[in-house]
Amino acid sequence: MTELRPLSPAEAAEGLRRAGDAARGFLGTDPVTQNDALLVRELTARGAQVYAAGGAVVGCVPNRAQPRQAYVSSTSAGPEPVRALLGHLTTYQRRTSFVALVPEQGAAAFLGAGFTRTGVLPGHHYAGHAFHDVLVLVKEASCRS
Repeated sequence: MTELRPLSPAEAAEGLRRAGDAARGFLGTDPVTQNDALLVRELTARGAQVYAAGGAVVGCVPNRAQPRQAYVSSTSAGPEPVRALLGHLTTYQRRTSFVALVPEQGAAAFLGAGFTRTGVLPGHHYAGHAFHDVLVLVKEASCRS
């Protein structure tokens, strides 16, 4: 199991910057175009919880309209850091559902962690001088006995 280590907003900004393009759109931020001070401010304003998970950065923000739901992001191409984050959120924060908004190339980690593709936001993300589609992925928390 991948271990999670909490990151301060400044540490999170540094980790996202190191992740490069894999961090684009992470919890609504863009480390490629935003400086560290702005990333810290945005993550703090959103109430983001960000963790180091192996070589990846994972995180969540609460859905203010649905307190048991969290929006999640990951810089990992693999599902294990996402699974670790979901396990933590389910066990320690009693989250019951998760939403990920990711470009097609970032979907594998979430699909491998049990997310289901439920929709597409056409032209939702602007990068590289063009608008790109974003997938809407959802997952219900597993019940534990």
